[in-house]
Amino acid sequence: MNCGLRYLLNPSSTSSINAHHIHPWAHRFSNQRTTESLFRSVAVPDVLPRTSYRFVHTEGDFLQLTPPLRGGKEPGYDFIVTLFFIDTTSNVAAILEKIHALLIPGGTWINLGPLLWAGGGVVGLELSLNEVMDLAEMVGFQVHQSGGEEDKRRARTVPCLYTADKHVMLKRIYDAQFWVATKPNVLAA
Repeated sequence: MNCGLRYLLNPSSTSSINAHHIHPWAHRFSNQRTTESLFRSVAVPDVLPRTSYRFVHTEGDFLQLTPPLRGGKEPGYDFIVTLFFIDTTSNVAAILEKIHALLIPGGTWINLGPLLWAGGGVVGLELSLNEVMDLAEMVGFQVHQSGGEEDKRRARTVPCLYTADKHVMLKRIYDAQFWVATKPNVLAA
């Protein structure tokens, strides 16, 4: 993923919208309605991606990240977005603690994803959604209401097509969980 992102962000390799054509279905022979659908191409990107001085992309082991310096301000990130991420670890508590530590006071954590608990083949904590929400609060987050009235701090379910293609006979849909949480500002507390 990092190589693809670097390629798309590089002005010398991606100079226009729809500059590249990929064939994402060429290896999927099952559930095809037609042979032609196997070799369809998709043009990417649909917008011209460019970074700014405020964009930070850091590669490596998430648990080894250090907060970025911010020119005389408190080090840390304003926002951290975890997209289909927190269930990839064998220790979700360590991930939530790291997200909290990396955010500045008042910083925001946005999450979307399932709780598949892949963990790289290592058995670890496999928490329910309620337990993840409880853990987030124990770490120090304020989880904002993003769903129904039944529980003011619970996640909202967002159906997410995964490996979906309207031309094939198979669809995978996750009932992914979406929430927004804030690291409290110590000055306001």
